[in-house]
Amino acid sequence: MSRVCVPILSLFLCFACADGPPADTSKASSVSELVIEDTVVQDQIEYTQEQTPSAPVEDAPESVIVPAKTAAAVAPPPPTNPAPAPIRSSDETDDSYQNKGPSHAAWSELLASSVSKSGEVDYGKIRENIEKLNNYLETLADDVPDATWSSEEALAYWINTYNAFTIKLIIDNWPVKSIREIDEPWDTKFIVLDGASYSLNQIEHEIIRPNFAEPRIHFALVCAAASCPPLATTAYTAENLDSMLDRQTRNFINNEEFNVTQEEVVRVSPLFDWYGEDFDDVTAFLNRYLRTDIPPAKQLYFLDYDWSLND
Repeated sequence: MSRVCVPILSLFLCFACADGPPADTSKASSVSELVIEDTVVQDQIEYTQEQTPSAPVEDAPESVIVPAKTAAAVAPPPPTNPAPAPIRSSDETDDSYQNKGPSHAAWSELLASSVSKSGEVDYGKIRENIEKLNNYLETLADDVPDATWSSEEALAYWINTYNAFTIKLIIDNWPVKSIREIDEPWDTKFIVLDGASYSLNQIEHEIIRPNFAEPRIHFALVCAAASCPPLATTAYTAENLDSMLDRQTRNFINNEEFNVTQEEVVRVSPLFDWYGEDFDDVTAFLNRYLRTDIPPAKQLYFLDYDWSLND
């Protein structure tokens, strides 16, 4: 009889424990402890040995004693990647995009060799390199901005086009002492781009100003006059556009040949009169770049414009 009761009693105890440990384990944990393998430690040691075979590593302990209430087996976490993959820059995220427009390298070379740091143009040197200028103008004519161009690419193109064709206009009418000696220099449609004819005024007032709403272009477009902002010694590109516009604007505003802002009577370039609507608040725009602000209530006067050639 006793032999029959023992297995029945064992079976009863197994069913009683099938639902897991009781909610209150405070008493049970003080009674017994469970021995489990430290697989996490062993996994980390094995990974270290794989990555650095020469590094001395102690053997993992055969077992670790832990309280019974935390005895549930947990899979070891994956080893940390010692060298995460680098994150691509924003310029690399779209591999399909390619810069649009012609190269302006030839124009940069011409400017560097024939324009002084203060903006005087050596028209004699440009005449000696007229073939290089003509070739550059042809590249402009063959590759005109469209909807696929970025705004920076398009604006850089139009600024370079305006300035390069202004130089061409002077060379074609050489010798002149002023651009105003040429018949209708800003309204003649002598610029041919992709089969369409444009004037300098069209490029400035019908393309650049309404489409880009960028007041700093007034210090980048050069009309070949002494009172114009100095011609830059390098071409505009999508990459340097913002920094060059900022530098040209700052240099022009702080140059006392063009603006006298630190005397009792403030006299500034007539560009701020002719294109006042582009600057909105002229004084506030000037103060954005001046080393010393003009008082807000100060009246502005405009200097005379020197139309003699910028050579």
